[in-house]
Amino acid sequence: MSQAGPTSTDTATQRRPARTALGEGDEYWFYGDLAIVRSPEGARPIIIEHHMSRGASTPLHVHNDLDDSFLLLSGTLAVRCADETLVARAGDYVSMPVGVPHVFRVVGDEDAVLLQTHATTTFLDFIKAVGTPAERGRPDPASLDYAAMNQVASETGQPVLGPPMTAEEGDAIVAADR
Repeated sequence: MSQAGPTSTDTATQRRPARTALGEGDEYWFYGDLAIVRSPEGARPIIIEHHMSRGASTPLHVHNDLDDSFLLLSGTLAVRCADETLVARAGDYVSMPVGVPHVFRVVGDEDAVLLQTHATTTFLDFIKAVGTPAERGRPDPASLDYAAMNQVASETGQPVLGPPMTAEEGDAIVAADR
């Protein structure tokens, strides 16, 4: 007697539909900028609304277990992923492959808002480990222990490999894109 394969009822998880409304979600000050967790606990993919100030840059880093992907809602970013560069503008979707070093910087006169999407929790775990809950107020950037945060980055699967992108490099990427 042959057995039928599993049905969707057999393999369904205990998850239920969920939503996070505008203005909801856990908020963290992360490397000096605001990260809002938009996906409810247990939901996949992980969705993070990341507000980055004009001139802000990530350090050069790599993700060991996820593609670093985002929809840019506002602002402009200069991006370097391995040896390739690009300019991302509002409305652009960017995906940087797992295991490839990358860095990006907010360029121009506007802050940037990214809607990041990740398949695993490692980046969210990093934010929760080093971020400051937003209700405590924005920390003074001079008070942040970047060396300790970078150590946690390594421990959670996104080691920092180098410094942030300079304003000059960001401007050069934008100029080359014209």
